[in-house]
Amino acid sequence: MKSLMKWVLIGGGLLVVLIVGAIVLIPRFVDVQKYKPMIEEVVTGQTGRSFSMGDDIKLSVFPWVGVSLADIRLGSPKGFESKDMIFVKRFEVRLKVMPLISRKIEVSTFVVDTPRFFLEKAKNGKANWENIGPVPQSNKKKAGPEKKDTEKQDKAAGPSGGKLPIESLIVGNFSILNGFVSYVDQAAGLKKEVTDLDLTLTDISLDKPIGVKLSAKLDGNPISLEGSAGPVGKEPGKEDLNLDMTLKILEQLSIQLKGKIIEPMAAPKIAMDLEVGLFSPRKLFSGMGQPFPVKTADPKVLDKVALEARIEGSATALNLSKGILTLDDSRLTFMLDAKAFDKPDLKFDLSLDSIDLDRYLPPKQEGTGKQNDQQTGD
Repeated sequence: MKSLMKWVLIGGGLLVVLIVGAIVLIPRFVDVQKYKPMIEEVVTGQTGRSFSMGDDIKLSVFPWVGVSLADIRLGSPKGFESKDMIFVKRFEVRLKVMPLISRKIEVSTFVVDTPRFFLEKAKNGKANWENIGPVPQSNKKKAGPEKKDTEKQDKAAGPSGGKLPIESLIVGNFSILNGFVSYVDQAAGLKKEVTDLDLTLTDISLDKPIGVKLSAKLDGNPISLEGSAGPVGKEPGKEDLNLDMTLKILEQLSIQLKGKIIEPMAAPKIAMDLEVGLFSPRKLFSGMGQPFPVKTADPKVLDKVALEARIEGSATALNLSKGILTLDDSRLTFMLDAKAFDKPDLKFDLSLDSIDLDRYLPPKQEGTGKQNDQQTGD
């Protein structure tokens, strides 16, 4: 018996060595370039768009399953100015093998480097992001069998009740670097650009809040978003989602939202505290290189604005409470309760300490002693 166990252990050890050796050596000898045209063809067929990858393809299997791709391109349909709709300079993901046996996902790296999105809407109203999907085939199966397949899939997915088929999730480095988004509406003559977009997510798991840090420039103006969201739980959408986010624009306007989204996938409701820090609307427009849209008799007003409020609501009702609006030297406290949006049922209460309305009226026209057309037209 001892001899048998000895050979069983030796045989098992040799088998493990062979498996590990194969896993380590296969990527070194398998020509992944051979499968590149096949992958491009499959993606092209599934999206209905031209798809290509660069030759710099790297594959690893053990102890991390990893893939690194470069120069990924998804094309726009014919008739649009931009040849590419999406371009990614480099994409890399690495996933640990052994924890998968226990339905645990451990990702060490998920990096999207220099993604570029070219979103375009033509004069006829069509957009280059529409109608992405498999190319229709004349020999496509009839609806009957497809319906049965769908029913089988639904039945198979049913018992899970929305629960993720994994026990845990841990992600180390999640980054989107040097992103670029261009939006062009040819009919409206509108063009917007987001540049220098960087997104980092930290502490990614199912049972902890996920850290969010985003920075970018919108038409050259810096914006940032920082805070946390979650935890998402093992049944995303069924558990309340906590949010604590701060949005900053031009380093002058700061907007903070703190609270939760209740039952996001069932009957979503929000319970948030909103705080807009004291800022100058005039300086904000000046920083964006835009003229201030309101002309006032006193050019010093609309220089100090701040807002606080508690927001609670759903798809059918909205309640604003504990509202405080600071406008220059004035202070307005308010509450608002709105129901039945199709036939609005509104209740509100406003209390203003003091205000000099003459300062906010349009400036007088020279030589007339009257207010300009914004005033005299009434």
